[in-house]
Amino acid sequence: MRGAGTQENPFIIETPADLQAIQNNLSAYYELANDIDMTGVNWTPIAPDSTNRFTGTIDGKGHKILNFTINDTTKDQQAFIVWTNAGATFKNIGFENAYVKGRNYNCVFVARPYMAVFENCYVTGRIEGTSYNAGFSYASSNATYRNCFVDVTVNGSYAGAFVSVDNQKTVFEQCYSNANVPFIQKPNTNSGYQTTYSYCRFNKTKYNGTNQNGLNGLTDTQMKQQSSFVGWDFENVWYMPENDYPKLRVFLGIKQQTINLQSYINPIQSKITRVNKSTKQIQSFTDNLQSLTSSKRVKKYLLSTYISPIETSVQKSNRTVRSVTQHVTSYINPIGSIVERKTKTIQQLLSYINPIQSNVSVIAPIRNKVVNAYVSIIENPSIVLYSDNNSDLNIIENPTTVQFDDNLSNTYAIENPSTVEVIN
Repeated sequence: MRGAGTQENPFIIETPADLQAIQNNLSAYYELANDIDMTGVNWTPIAPDSTNRFTGTIDGKGHKILNFTINDTTKDQQAFIVWTNAGATFKNIGFENAYVKGRNYNCVFVARPYMAVFENCYVTGRIEGTSYNAGFSYASSNATYRNCFVDVTVNGSYAGAFVSVDNQKTVFEQCYSNANVPFIQKPNTNSGYQTTYSYCRFNKTKYNGTNQNGLNGLTDTQMKQQSSFVGWDFENVWYMPENDYPKLRVFLGIKQQTINLQSYINPIQSKITRVNKSTKQIQSFTDNLQSLTSSKRVKKYLLSTYISPIETSVQKSNRTVRSVTQHVTSYINPIGSIVERKTKTIQQLLSYINPIQSNVSVIAPIRNKVVNAYVSIIENPSIVLYSDNNSDLNIIENPTTVQFDDNLSNTYAIENPSTVEVIN
């Protein structure tokens, strides 16, 4: 059995064997996890000895014990539990279609409850025996029955619907009997020990008993009308089915719980929908990545405004070279601005341009020599070679850096502001 038997962690009853195991710990806390079908089980009463009584708590949680059966005419006091003591509590539990048959003093719930509390409980079924049989209890002492009902058939002498004999001070609050026998066979009328009733009803069509203070008989028709139960809590405790007797909401709650579980599927489906939305968000995230790529393209165009200082730098450098060839000076400026922008912004573009090179041959004597040059132009970085005789010159539509020496010289095109360095 699951649980620890404490109030915070009660034993969980799920099977008939779990229910029978209550006899192993009579002071623990128990809860029903589901309806318990006792078909085929001939019950052995718990706490049959008055020296070892049940003092624990059983909370049915709106579940029922179905087809509870005892059939042993050789023994007295046949019941679910025989003896209880102060502290024993039973709530939110119902015995449905019970059958108990013993010799004498037989009932379904507790045979001899002492200071026990029954709340939101009910018994339906049949109880048989020679004498002193009842639906809930054989002999009650200082017990309380609150929001309970019985719908039973009881035989034998001195039979009662709820209780056969009240030894002292049994209290009934908002309870009703729908049985062939009186509410209590022998209520206590002694001063200070009287049985008391508060807003209790019995079906006088099935048993035409005598009204008591707080206990009134109703016809079978009246028993099925909510207006007949003045003072009852039909908002929180009871409800009135159509053409039926009052029922406890805690057991209707089991049906409502089933409905809730079915409606609980909807949030699960909605969670699946949310996953789909999440997938859409991932798709939109991909769009953002694509938009970032587009923004890079935008940067390429916007960076063209950064050309001005590059052109200025190249112009100043070209003034030094102007004596060599004026064609190079005017043609380099627009190229330098574009390459400068690409180099500063994205370095990959620089590597993309580098592999393209060309050669230009120029015949140019250096230092007071007449220069005869032939120039070919390519829109990429160039290499220029100078010699005392003939030289090769490559020019690209980009800024260039030119180095001079007495023999051969190399000219390289750089995608940045250009400078000229002259070595004699």
